[in-house]
Amino acid sequence: MIWLTWRQHRAQALAGLALIGLTALVFLPYGHAIRDAYAQHGVGPCLVRGTGGDGCQSAMSTFMSQFNGIANHLLTWFTPVPGLIGAIVGASLLGREYEHGTWRLAWTQAVPRTRWLTDKILLVGLGIVVITASLSAVFGWFRSPIDDVSGRFSPGAFDLEGLSLTGYTLFAFAAGVLAGLLFRRTVPAIAAAFAAFMAVRLPVEFWLRQRYQTPVTRLLPPTGHWGGIGPMAVPTTPGTPGWTLDVGLADRTGHPISSAVQDEISRRTQALHGPAADSYLRGLGVRLRVVYQPADRFWTFQVIEAALFIGLAAVLLGISIRLLHRRSA
Repeated sequence: MIWLTWRQHRAQALAGLALIGLTALVFLPYGHAIRDAYAQHGVGPCLVRGTGGDGCQSAMSTFMSQFNGIANHLLTWFTPVPGLIGAIVGASLLGREYEHGTWRLAWTQAVPRTRWLTDKILLVGLGIVVITASLSAVFGWFRSPIDDVSGRFSPGAFDLEGLSLTGYTLFAFAAGVLAGLLFRRTVPAIAAAFAAFMAVRLPVEFWLRQRYQTPVTRLLPPTGHWGGIGPMAVPTTPGTPGWTLDVGLADRTGHPISSAVQDEISRRTQALHGPAADSYLRGLGVRLRVVYQPADRFWTFQVIEAALFIGLAAVLLGISIRLLHRRSA
């Protein structure tokens, strides 16, 4: 089975290795440039002692404006990669057998069809793990200086670093296997598997992920620089930014103030300056209410999300194996 699987999927394996090499060629030069600027601007020492004073805020803003856009733009192109890799590889596993009619030979040999499918799933799945883990390592190395400043919870970082990339790809692969069995055609199966992948991933990213653990809420003294909802004054340890979910004003008891009242306060503080604005906010008795996920939850969230997608993949693969076992042709 190992030799047969290699013969049938060697082109995909070589394409995966080529993707790793191409990714390294694209990202490594940018990674070195980011590290040079990180050292030149003194971002590391600023993060150790905090962002205030000694020109640190200016240095960090310059560094982020120089590279954050490039990093996000490059990584955006790779966002659909796990879904495409998994869908293409998974859909061809059975879809190609049906299209070429080779299932008649493959499933009449000494190896039972369910054993044939299970062995191929394990071998191809192992290859997917190796390729996606390598890509995650490249992405993580490339973006790590920016992550030191902005955190690892942004979609460009969270979706491509750590364990989540492997989980996404295995889920798309499982969807492709099931779609290939149902459609018996490779191209429709690829489209169906990728659509299923996006239908699950988007709600997870934009709705479910922030609810993996109850977020932390902090009440802080507001300042005259407050001008509405924004990510300022987030209470995180220097050098380890968290994931800000909401920033706004609250009353003395900690209850959020309505948007209309916040807009009115914002207009008034913008018309004032320095101590006058601070005095105005203190007189109102309001607090800055920050809701966030701490940075030290990154790996917990990675494990949860990877387990979610791998678990869904296991369910789809189990369905595929059972359907193939019951199918007569």
